[in-house]
Amino acid sequence: MLKSTSHAVYEAKYHLVWCPKYRKSILVGEVKERVKELYFEIAERFDFEIDRCEVAEDNIHVEISF
Repeated sequence: MLKSTSHAVYEAKYHLVWCPKYRKSILVGEVKERVKELYFEIAERFDFEIDRCEVAEDNIHVEISF
């Protein structure tokens, strides 16, 4: 979605991928849910939007816009 200010119209997006060392399958159960919560807390704190957040057993894909 395009954002606008009084002088500009813009869209900035980043696709971030995070993998634990050696791609160990540690992102399961409560850890998986807590990781998602943390990402959304950080987004709220720093005023950016998470367009997509997918947590697999061995990686996380997050698409953010600001």
